[in-house]
Amino acid sequence: MNKIGVHALTFIGDIENQSIEKCLSQVAKIGYDVMELPLLNPDALDTRFVSKAYEKFNIEPTVSLGLSYKTDIASEDQDRVKLGRELLFKALEKTIDVGSSNLCGVIHSALQKNDAPKTKLGYENSLSVIRDLAKKAEQNNVTLSLEVVNRYETNIMNTAEEAMDYINDLGDTNVKVHLDTYHMNIEENNYSEPIKKIGKDKLGMFHFGENHRGYLGSGHINFEETFKSLKEINYSGIITFESFSS
Repeated sequence: MNKIGVHALTFIGDIENQSIEKCLSQVAKIGYDVMELPLLNPDALDTRFVSKAYEKFNIEPTVSLGLSYKTDIASEDQDRVKLGRELLFKALEKTIDVGSSNLCGVIHSALQKNDAPKTKLGYENSLSVIRDLAKKAEQNNVTLSLEVVNRYETNIMNTAEEAMDYINDLGDTNVKVHLDTYHMNIEENNYSEPIKKIGKDKLGMFHFGENHRGYLGSGHINFEETFKSLKEINYSGIITFESFSS
């Protein structure tokens, strides 16, 4: 049985202690197994309180992050790469302290619209930082899952094929792929091929949501094809509903 999760931003717009506890109470009442916590401000996250709140409501934590222009590890600007590296290692520490074994999201590059294709140097910078992060993550039993997002949000990986190229370029690490139906709807030919291309061993996290991020069933995402494909590869990981509106 897959654990079913929900993104915290479905219910709240910040990660203050009171908001997180309120969110967890709703998540538990509905019956989810997991709540994904976005690191909107890692420095401000009270990990002691948050970890106890997750335990209180018997909800498993996962943590996600999206890099910014100033922390883009896929940049040619070494200052930005350095800031991104520092943020990622801080995010990993927060992930460990919260009690999560999963750090996912757009952690391979900035979550932004780019005005040019990726560069060789920028790509190598991204690989270098993620390799180092993966070593520390593995030592602490944390899996990194890199999210494949559409062309308007990164130039590093927009398809499952590009994600696997990146994973192969990394070498032998505990890094996996994070797929999302919203982004697959934009960039992939269908939902089954990318899921099967990644496969059970390299699929670390799965987000589902409508093409407009609204009510499930009110859009045109083919969930039957999606979940059938996940079953065919025997995916046993977390499946998280992602929306940004209650």
